[in-house]
Amino acid sequence: MGDAHPIEVDTLDILKSKITKAVKASGISSEVAEITIIEPPELKGEHFATETVYAKIRFNDSSIKEKNLFVKKFGSNSLHTEMVKKMKVMEKEAGFFIEFLPLARNFCKRFPG
Repeated sequence: MGDAHPIEVDTLDILKSKITKAVKASGISSEVAEITIIEPPELKGEHFATETVYAKIRFNDSSIKEKNLFVKKFGSNSLHTEMVKKMKVMEKEAGFFIEFLPLARNFCKRFPG
């Protein structure tokens, strides 16, 4: 897969916690023994808004095959992450004006006054 790049400890702990919750929500009851996170160097810097990591999950129950996940996450730069989140809000607002308002106007035209 490539060399691992360092991820901030807080971000790593949050990511591992979310992966563990997702595994349990998918119906796997075995405890997670280990999660290995790898930031593939070939995908470093390829995305504007997010980062890509691979997560290899090994379980305490050896009869359960280990899982490999492709994970998209926000970057560790909090200012950049906040900007991206605001941009998504603007996208939603733009969607409102582009999609909803014309439909509402057409609906209202059907009723006089």
